[in-house]
Amino acid sequence: MSTPGVIGMAVSPEVAHPSTPANKRQTSPSAEVLSSKRTLVLTSPSWRPPKASQGAEFSLQPFFPPRQLFPRGVAKVAHQYTHAHPSAESEEEKSAIWHNRHVLLPFNLRDSNIDISRSDVHHLLHNIFPGTTNVTAGRYHSHLLFQVKELPSSSWPLTIGGVPITILDERGRGRPLMFPRQNLGNLNISICRDGYGDGRVLSDTVLRKLAADVNAEFQKNLPSVRIIELMFTCERTYYAVVDDHIKIGAIRGSLPGRIANCPVGYLNNKELHRPLWTDLLAKRQVELQPTMGIIDNTAYDILRPGVMICSKLLKDHAHPAVFSTTSGVLVQNPAGDCFMTGASHRIGDQGTVWQANRSDTIIGKAVVEISFTDISLLQLSEDVRFVNAPFENSSGATPNWSRLVNSDDMLNWPICYLNSPYTGNMEAIIVMKSVKLEASTHPTLDKLRYVVYNWSFMGQQEDNDGKAQPPDGTCGSVVWDDDGVIWGFYHYYIAEGPWAGFSPSVSASEVVDAGYTLAE
Repeated sequence: MSTPGVIGMAVSPEVAHPSTPANKRQTSPSAEVLSSKRTLVLTSPSWRPPKASQGAEFSLQPFFPPRQLFPRGVAKVAHQYTHAHPSAESEEEKSAIWHNRHVLLPFNLRDSNIDISRSDVHHLLHNIFPGTTNVTAGRYHSHLLFQVKELPSSSWPLTIGGVPITILDERGRGRPLMFPRQNLGNLNISICRDGYGDGRVLSDTVLRKLAADVNAEFQKNLPSVRIIELMFTCERTYYAVVDDHIKIGAIRGSLPGRIANCPVGYLNNKELHRPLWTDLLAKRQVELQPTMGIIDNTAYDILRPGVMICSKLLKDHAHPAVFSTTSGVLVQNPAGDCFMTGASHRIGDQGTVWQANRSDTIIGKAVVEISFTDISLLQLSEDVRFVNAPFENSSGATPNWSRLVNSDDMLNWPICYLNSPYTGNMEAIIVMKSVKLEASTHPTLDKLRYVVYNWSFMGQQEDNDGKAQPPDGTCGSVVWDDDGVIWGFYHYYIAEGPWAGFSPSVSASEVVDAGYTLAE
């Protein structure tokens, strides 16, 4: 490379075995085809792998690779960079060093003890994007903010050194921070101080308890303020979502500034810019599916997670329309009965579903709905065979799933994966948890239901031309981590506003708490 002491290599996974046709998608979605599948290894001569020539294989273990992408921990050198920062006019700029999905370094920046101003770290971080003037870390190394003279051409990495990034130029283009600025309450008012762990990570059980206690405090001291959702970030901060009619500025002095010893900011529900259908679930109203280029609408002989399934819905009592969603995972109850998970809001009133292009063959019917989660359980037809494993990933491997997450698991902000017929393979980083307070009208249930979500950051949306935005049909897709633990089921993507680039997934613990486990 042109910068002394910096070595850059684009690498791809080394496939252990030939690909299995039955485990591959027959059609690759445009979103996957057009996205970068390569990973950049950026290092110094002292950390240079002994075998680093074009086509050579070497161990990635010193560079902390995502294990699902590199299941053997081995990579092959696909490209060696000779210029760190090619000019915008050069041919090499089309495959520039930053046009890789992940950037691996010889240190894991998820470790907040690593000082990014340390000379060796500083040197590598300033040799990724041209014109880098400063690199700073978010609270507890939640993300890296790159400040540059001018935004480089997209696409940009999702992670560098294991953490997500944002990028901002001198003209204010881009995104300054991963999380929006907090509209803080009164820092002299602190509630729910004890009994919620050490504040680094929270289990679903603890988060539900905290939300109930916070709600009780508000009902007692601020009864006019209804908490809709309580969010906890990897920066150890909270956001409280309140009704749109609440004028936050007018009552800021009365709002608690700390919850569980962490700062809390407030926002109105409309500031999240959720898709319209999220407020209309009970009415089954949905929006038309946006065009995303090529999608995988193949009707497979063997059903599995990540296949397009369709159902007929009535919209405003007009003519029926067909809408699609993504097949989930197979779960079982204690009696051994098996059901496939699916997104409730895209399953019609009759509850029947079929594969795309096979509308004459019903593959299952929704028989159970887990309240307020948008998760339905479908009983599959007797002649339908279901394989409880996703399609192959970019390494040619079929990920193995171990279990559904439970309410007592401690989330440590992992990289996560999904594979839908609209997006193909995608990665994101879980950076926030939330609990939504849902009012129940059922006489035998608690007045409030506390539904937990895991929020993923899918990469910077602002000024990132061509970035894939998962459409509504992605809902229901399984979301899992490097250990094969299923964390949840994809819900929706926020495409505008300060939360653009974020996606919530309803926690799989909601399915476990309803009495189901991952089917064997």
